[in-house]
Amino acid sequence: MRGPEAGNAGRFQHELPSPVPAHPLDSRITAERARKYRQVLARRTARLAVVIEDSYDQHNATAIIRTCDACGIHRVIVTTANNGFKVNDKVSQGVHRYLDLHVLPDIDAAAALLKPQGYRFWITDLAAGATVGPAQLLPQLAAAPLAIVFGNEGHGVSDRARALADGCFLLPMAGFSQSLNLSVSVAMTLQALRGAAVAEDGPGDLSADEQVNCYDRWIRAYTGETVGPVPRPATDRHGTAVEEYRA
Repeated sequence: MRGPEAGNAGRFQHELPSPVPAHPLDSRITAERARKYRQVLARRTARLAVVIEDSYDQHNATAIIRTCDACGIHRVIVTTANNGFKVNDKVSQGVHRYLDLHVLPDIDAAAALLKPQGYRFWITDLAAGATVGPAQLLPQLAAAPLAIVFGNEGHGVSDRARALADGCFLLPMAGFSQSLNLSVSVAMTLQALRGAAVAEDGPGDLSADEQVNCYDRWIRAYTGETVGPVPRPATDRHGTAVEEYRA
């Protein structure tokens, strides 16, 4: 299992307490990597999830994955009804293996997974009455877990996603353009919703049990076990080697 360099742990402003105890496999990784795993988990949030509906461009998919990791997003759901989710492993630096990544057949399956856990679905859409600006969702996020749904590069969110939505928002723009690149939209939204928390370098909200279980998955995957969704080798439309996920 490849992944981010453990030395990046020095970028944290301070050490956060970790509920993850000593692990039987700790001796098979460096102490710095073990510290990195614990410190990343201590900062992760599951209160905000990202749902990507049928993205087909590996450049967007990979950029989204890196942005989610950088913003401390723990749970990412991708639906693949019409398109596989293609990630360039070299560009992602392996961070997609460190997310709680779910690959599902369609948006109904995403709703069936998340809504019983209390998540409210907010979609990016230009509908009349849409909330202007993702920062306006901060009170919603304080009240309940949110799943932010982004549509694909060609058509945006599906009609079914609109039907399942609890609300919609748009990204305000001041120029001639009426749309933004998918990965840029995700980055702007997560910066608005998570930027202050990341800058404060405070603790996340994963339960102790989830941190312990996740640490176990990460260390077992790093030492050779297959954990999580399994991609298949593929190429994108430009012939670049990628890892493709399908439900």
